[in-house]
Amino acid sequence: MKKITSLLMAILMLATCVLPVCAASAVKADESQLPVIYIVGKQNTPVYKLDENGNFALDENGKRIAVDNVNTPMGMSRGDYIKSQLEPVLSKLGPAIITNDYDEYLDALIGAVAPIYEDLVLDGNAEDPDGSIDWDYSVQKPSYGAGGLKYYYFRYDWRFSPYDTADELHRFVEYVCEKEGVDKVNIHARCYGSNVAMAYIAKSEAGLYGDIPFRVNNICLNTTPLDGYIAIGALMSGQIEFDAETIDRFVTFYLNNNDLFDDPMLEDFLTILVSLVNQVKILGLGTLAMTAFYNKIAEELIPRAALVCYGSFPSYWSMIGARYYEKARATVFNTEERRTEYAVFIEKLDNYYNLVGAIEEETGKPLYASLIKRCDEKFGMKTAVFAKYGYATVPLFEDSDITGDARGTVTELSLGAIGTVVGETFTEKQLNELKAMPDYNEKYLSADKKVYAGTCLLPETTWFSKNLYHDQLTQIDPVATAFFLSDGQLTVNDERFPQFHEYVDGQFVPVTEEDETNDLWSNNFFDVIFRFFRKLIDLIKSLFNKALAAETVVA
Repeated sequence: MKKITSLLMAILMLATCVLPVCAASAVKADESQLPVIYIVGKQNTPVYKLDENGNFALDENGKRIAVDNVNTPMGMSRGDYIKSQLEPVLSKLGPAIITNDYDEYLDALIGAVAPIYEDLVLDGNAEDPDGSIDWDYSVQKPSYGAGGLKYYYFRYDWRFSPYDTADELHRFVEYVCEKEGVDKVNIHARCYGSNVAMAYIAKSEAGLYGDIPFRVNNICLNTTPLDGYIAIGALMSGQIEFDAETIDRFVTFYLNNNDLFDDPMLEDFLTILVSLVNQVKILGLGTLAMTAFYNKIAEELIPRAALVCYGSFPSYWSMIGARYYEKARATVFNTEERRTEYAVFIEKLDNYYNLVGAIEEETGKPLYASLIKRCDEKFGMKTAVFAKYGYATVPLFEDSDITGDARGTVTELSLGAIGTVVGETFTEKQLNELKAMPDYNEKYLSADKKVYAGTCLLPETTWFSKNLYHDQLTQIDPVATAFFLSDGQLTVNDERFPQFHEYVDGQFVPVTEEDETNDLWSNNFFDVIFRFFRKLIDLIKSLFNKALAAETVVA
């Protein structure tokens, strides 16, 4: 029961806290292959604690103390520590609801959250005098990938603004070019790494690095948050929505993909129980209460919580996107005192947004869209985009039930595709609306009728992998390799790499017409009732057999 309570509490805290090779082109000769700089996503480089002298702090075994992710006491897992911090806060919740006075509850909540991240948070100048990464680009050696490509990994402090980190990337690119004797490099940017790469490209294209030539040959944007992630933008701007159907999907997904219970039958039973509660509308009543509660505390909660954890990282702000940025900034920095204290911090946020993310008046699209087009026209830079779909993200925001990779929606990840609700297909009405679009092209409609790619920024060079999580990394590597080795532009017309595909036993398999909706997302009432009693019977039988086995051992 404690694990169930912990799960429900975690969901509540998330709701009241800030989360943190082409058929028409020849392959280049080996001697002309360009190195690839791989820019990993956030939290892939350890942040180490510094002592009072600015040196790396050491533990009793002489090892550096890593504080990335969370400040965790020795011997405790991150999850256990967070739960130990948050559980006492619940005792303040009841009285707050009764008296309608939430000051003590908020004080307790912020008091519990702050120590968890205190070794990571940045100050009003977006700096951290107490922590640092340990990475020297001048001694980096390449690794070798498919096709003989050389890969150089770029490491960075993932808390800082991509606008500033871009300068570090610039120095690394110059180092690689000199070391390899080349004038250009390819870039493979994953997740937040895309924001860093685009900030570097924007500053380079604008001539901010002097007379140094433009160095990027081709770039692969893999699960990119250039358009932001709803889960970050909506949280930081206070636009949370509690919806029973999406909560049902999320809890079901969470229980099926996390080892919370020793008995899988208990896990299965709880999964179907959540769906049953939703079907009889009890879950819907609960979401109304949660919404009312959240609205009472959001105005004060969001800025206080944001600035003691992930909201103090400019990196996260770059993943908000134009849809939420202005509102989020006004929500978090909602007083003159906060705006004064964080003036330099805000300036750094705006530097990136006004360079890459803001909406361009002339086109109505984010600045990066015109930037990619200009770099193609001026320098021949080609761009490939990779997105995933089949899962929903955290169910607390508008459009969070649109199919995606459990981190972002397919629309965000692909820079513009239209996706359906998870587990559903386009209706006849929706298909007719798509066909009525001026530039509609049937080849951009996935065979399972769940994604339309014709509205993407780059529909000819955007690929979609079905039923893959955000953190499943290597499946698109063959496409990326072919992309980097192509003299021309690899496109979705290449028969080896269909635009919509599944990755099965190491092979790219085209998505078919069959609707392979997983039972995980089934919400048909009679199906839920049937599965509920089936799981209940299975659970009772399991518990009975365990009890019988225990008696036999005793005897």
